Amino acid sequence: MRASPSAGMKRSLDTYIFAIFALTLCAVLAVGGASLIMVNRMMEKTYAIEAESRNVDFINLLHNKTYNLMLAIQHFVARPDESRFQSALALSQEIDGDLVKYLHHEAASAYPESAREIALLHRFRDSVRKQRETIAAFKALGANVGHFSQPIAELEKNAESIQMLAREINRLHFEIISRKVAIARDSMSFVAILYSLFSGLGLALVYAGYRLHSRHIVEPIKHLARSSGKVAAGDLSVRAQSDSQTEIGVLYRAFNDMVETLQSHEEKLLSFNRELEQRVLERTLELESAQASLLRMEKAAMLGQIATSVNHEIRTPLNALYLNLQLIGKRLEQGDGDGKSLREGIGARLAVIDREVARISDILEEFVLFARIAPPRFGDCALNDIVSHVAELLAPRAEQAGVDLRLDLAASAPHLDADENKLTQVLVNLGVNALHAMPEGGTLRIATADLGDAVSVTVSDTGVGIAAADIPSIFLPFFSKKESGLGFGLAIVQRIIEDHAGHITCRSQPGAGATFIAQLPKSHAV
Repeated sequence: MRASPSAGMKRSLDTYIFAIFALTLCAVLAVGGASLIMVNRMMEKTYAIEAESRNVDFINLLHNKTYNLMLAIQHFVARPDESRFQSALALSQEIDGDLVKYLHHEAASAYPESAREIALLHRFRDSVRKQRETIAAFKALGANVGHFSQPIAELEKNAESIQMLAREINRLHFEIISRKVAIARDSMSFVAILYSLFSGLGLALVYAGYRLHSRHIVEPIKHLARSSGKVAAGDLSVRAQSDSQTEIGVLYRAFNDMVETLQSHEEKLLSFNRELEQRVLERTLELESAQASLLRMEKAAMLGQIATSVNHEIRTPLNALYLNLQLIGKRLEQGDGDGKSLREGIGARLAVIDREVARISDILEEFVLFARIAPPRFGDCALNDIVSHVAELLAPRAEQAGVDLRLDLAASAPHLDADENKLTQVLVNLGVNALHAMPEGGTLRIATADLGDAVSVTVSDTGVGIAAADIPSIFLPFFSKKESGLGFGLAIVQRIIEDHAGHITCRSQPGAGATFIAQLPKSHAV
């Protein structure tokens, strides 16, 4: 018993695809997370650089304020007055207050440069304090301040010291900024490297996925499609081979099971067809045998009917012959009357015998004519010309019978492959029958039509018509409603038409005339 496709399946494409998607998602999340961490770190360094930039700006501002303080002191020395003194003193106190705040800010900093910067700031503050003390000393000197060059020299030296300290403090800040920039650059480099690695890995995975998809999915499906095409073309020996334990393998096994089932069914169907053909052949032989027997019986019945008809038709004149011969014999034996009356009596009897012998001869001639109709000699015939010729033959009899003969010929003047003489015989027989059916006169119409591959001839009259019960028998030999008819006319007509691979039909209604329609093919298949 064949195992079901699902029983041998150990792996699933869904599982593989889910695992690949899960790993890809984890890799994307990992790379994205690492990138976010690096970006966050770069942002932190950017904020730190921004803070250090503000510190640099603050030191530069302090340096500018000390420079302005130096100018204020110089202005006071040049023109001592209280307002300039107060202005220089207020600026000195503002600088000292800023330094105190900045010292608190740096004390909370975790940078290794903070200790050095705090030491430099204390020196910076000492220098500012010395300038403030110098201002107080200048105020004490009053108007004589311009005569003391030493305090001014001290002031200028102190200003240079402040400038140097400001530069040194900013250098520390620039070192911090440089270190932050280097860290941010490293983070950016790490992100770029990670991006490059992940891009390369992604391209490799895409290529590997494409190859795997093409090898394990696309190619097997193409192979299965080609196998299906062969099966559709009728080759049921095709089998799809695959070692895959995934759904592809299941599909292949299901395909093979289907083809095996189809092959089994086809073998059964072929066996059934062979058996059916054998039975049909047997039945055909039986039918042919039965048909042959039926045909023999039909021929025997026909011969019996013909023999009966011939016997019936010939017996009457034979009886008349026999009776008249007996009468002649008696007259000769008796010798009654004179020689003249005897001769006259015998002459009358001989005349009767002559008529009856002629009648027997006519009957035999009609019978032989029906039995030995020659096969048609086919040739090109113009149907309208044949009908016109027949009309010329029938015209005198139609005129004597008071019948109006009309022709309705096809405009295309159809031609056909036929025996012209036999078609003329058909139309003459039908025309004569129509004239006999109109003893009081009427209309005889002969029409032709082009039917494409065939032609038709219609002969219709307005005579007494044919009873519906008689129509199936009118083409049988010896069937006739005429007192002097032998019943061979329409039988000969039908046989000629059938010898031309055509057929003839009759429509009639008693008292309304009859219509005969003959259809013949244009070409005769040899």
